[in-house]
Amino acid sequence: MPTCLVSLVSDQTIPNILAALQFKPDSFLFISTAVMERKGKSRAILQTLALRGLDCADSVEIITIDENSIIDIQTQVAKSLEKFDEETNFIVNLTCGTKIMAIAAYDLFSDFGSTMIYMPIPKNEYLIPFPKRRPRESLAIPHRLTVSEYLTAYGVTIVNEKRLTRQKEIAQGRKELTRFIYQNYTEVLPLLKELGSQLRLLDFRKKKKCDFSAPLAVDNEKQKFILQEMGFFCEGGEISKNLDKDSWNYLRGSWLEERLFLAVQAALPQANDIQLGVSVQDNKKNKNEFDVLFTMDNILYNFECKSLGAAEGSEDSPGPNITDFLYKQGALRQQYGLTPKVFLATTAETIYDQDNQVKTHLSERAMQFNCEIIPLLHIHDLEGYLAEKFL
Repeated sequence: MPTCLVSLVSDQTIPNILAALQFKPDSFLFISTAVMERKGKSRAILQTLALRGLDCADSVEIITIDENSIIDIQTQVAKSLEKFDEETNFIVNLTCGTKIMAIAAYDLFSDFGSTMIYMPIPKNEYLIPFPKRRPRESLAIPHRLTVSEYLTAYGVTIVNEKRLTRQKEIAQGRKELTRFIYQNYTEVLPLLKELGSQLRLLDFRKKKKCDFSAPLAVDNEKQKFILQEMGFFCEGGEISKNLDKDSWNYLRGSWLEERLFLAVQAALPQANDIQLGVSVQDNKKNKNEFDVLFTMDNILYNFECKSLGAAEGSEDSPGPNITDFLYKQGALRQQYGLTPKVFLATTAETIYDQDNQVKTHLSERAMQFNCEIIPLLHIHDLEGYLAEKFL
């Protein structure tokens, strides 16, 4: 008996993707709207399924309906059903779409003895709520999406995917140095600040390496150790190195991104996919970058890092700051439709009040954007902190 999965298309694409992976139907019927098709939601679902080897482009029909009219929905769907084999078993996912769409679909497909399913978000399970005589136990969904699959589900493409593996290998190769910087941050901070101001003057737009030299006073052995590990030549109060862009980024702050990446790797072995330095763009060519992304139980997590003296921010303080970052998260939701759980990990001292706690107004503002601030200066065991938070 052939099976057909009926999906109500909306901004939330994940439930329809998980249903398709769970049931692997012979054909698909998408009940969508003009707005959703302009957003490319059906296309995003199909592209994500293709990443899993479920290429259903030739077995899907997309119906565009008036989401506010039960008559229009049922008329168009009934007409489409004439093309299906009489023995077809329809599985109807009632999770997405508008309430009117769900009511219309239930009313129509009930006459066919169809299986109705509902997926409580963000639980990785589904229910068969009808008919009432059936037990309503939840049934587990074992499928877990990777970062790439999750982003594709929202119409977002990773543009540097070929480099992601190499970036993680580089981070692993210097993990001891990265941990050393984090553990001794207070003592090496003057060096990082001075290097950061000097390195910003370099221009890597047309070349892969730059000769760098600068007068620099080394205050302690820990600062000297970092310079030696990074291959700097130190003599007569001056440092020099033929610097590549990777080292340039690392010393300007990406070391902290790598520290968070390494901590997530060690603390959360149950995470499905952990990526470092992800560059993306949507179908409108809007571009953005994420420091650390990972998925766990089909939820997307985004760790953004702010090192050195990242300012709290106010109307009178120009340039990038923590407040700008928080507002940027709201813009990302509008731009991509993504709703990840966001963490701002920062070494900035400006986030603390006189009691050495994160300022209340910053925490409250972060919560408005589904974001939590991680005060790194108070956390020495980063792996332990993450394990306790997520386990």
